Amino acid sequence: MHTVNPIENLIASWPTRRALASEIGANVEAVHKWAKAGRIPADWQAAVVKAAAARGIEFATAEWMISVHARPEEQKGAA
Repeated sequence: MHTVNPIENLIASWPTRRALASEIGANVEAVHKWAKAGRIPADWQAAVVKAAAARGIEFATAEWMISVHARPEEQKGAA
């Protein structure tokens, strides 16, 4: 069974992965890799958050992005 990860959900908020890639200046293959891995490299996170805000994707804040990428021990401390 395939479980959708939060990054895959975020990426699916765009009409296509190519649209997201175009909006942030990334390669579409990179966006495919991010969705599969469930992680966005740190140097792309701000661009993705900014693009999400421009599209009205309200859940994708900087705080959300940080929490999604937190190591498991950091997530426990945040609760």
